[in-house]
Amino acid sequence: MSPSPRREREKNELREKILAATRTLLVEGGIEAVTMREVAKRVEYSPAALYQHFPDKEALVHELCRTDFADFAAVFLQLSREGGPLALLCRTGFAYFRFAREFPEHYHFMFLSQQASAQPESDEDREDPAQNAYVFLRYLIAEAMAHELLREDLTDVDVVAQTVWAAVHGVAALDVCRRDTEAWVEFRSFDERARESIRTLMMGISRSREQARAVIDSVFEELEHG
Repeated sequence: MSPSPRREREKNELREKILAATRTLLVEGGIEAVTMREVAKRVEYSPAALYQHFPDKEALVHELCRTDFADFAAVFLQLSREGGPLALLCRTGFAYFRFAREFPEHYHFMFLSQQASAQPESDEDREDPAQNAYVFLRYLIAEAMAHELLREDLTDVDVVAQTVWAAVHGVAALDVCRRDTEAWVEFRSFDERARESIRTLMMGISRSREQARAVIDSVFEELEHG
């Protein structure tokens, strides 16, 4: 007999609580801080109840990695493709920033800790943009190159994709970790830094500065009224 909808909902809710507590512990104290007993304490359940969902700590952390990176990749698949590859690249950058701002613990765990692993479980997942956000970005860069939208000297898809990733990651990570430096740096607003990073990046890699400027202005206006 299959479980009732209520029991299934309660099971899923507990699973999400377990994953959230694990993520928080990882951010607070690293992998050593995560124990099945401590996670159970955080969610106010017995360790025995926890083992019904995850056989051990390794399985728990592995599932946290899988779900967080899959959720992250799904963000980009929902973006509008109107305006072509350059417009989508702009929207992708802002979606990346929005994820970091709305889910700082997720972002910290995924990109600023040594415990997370984005390694897909299979070759099929590795090539699936719904599971691997880098595949999505790489495809987008390749499409922009195919339409002759990027500078002629930019011919290595991976170099460009990784440079773009590094640029947006730097802005996002600076915001997530800025408590360490805000005492001696007068930070401008996140929106200002995010917009300027996208503007500088797009103007730097686009073949036509006029086209890039038009795309940037259009996406910025879209975001303001979105």
